[in-house]
Amino acid sequence: MCSALAAGEASAHAHLKSAIPAPDAILSAPPQEVRIEFGEAVEPRMSGIELVGANGPVAGVSKAYVDPAAPETLVVKLSQPLPAGAYEARWRCVGKDSHVMRGSYHFEVRP
Repeated sequence: MCSALAAGEASAHAHLKSAIPAPDAILSAPPQEVRIEFGEAVEPRMSGIELVGANGPVAGVSKAYVDPAAPETLVVKLSQPLPAGAYEARWRCVGKDSHVMRGSYHFEVRP
């Protein structure tokens, strides 16, 4: 995970800066999308987000794309509401410096 990196190393690459839903968030309603902001612009063709629930990869998740208004933000849309449960957002990001970064974080949807 990104948090295991030394501060100097993490600041030189496209590290996770913020996310919606936030890491460890407990949501009262399912999100319509997952947005992850990185520390630099990302290469869309080589970056992605996978959403995993208790039964494996979540169906109905769009292909990841870079927000046209924010080149450091990767987004996936959800075509159907997530049922209550715990989820892991696994991300892979290639920054403009061509370094590959990987990580994940958890969030929960409660009824």
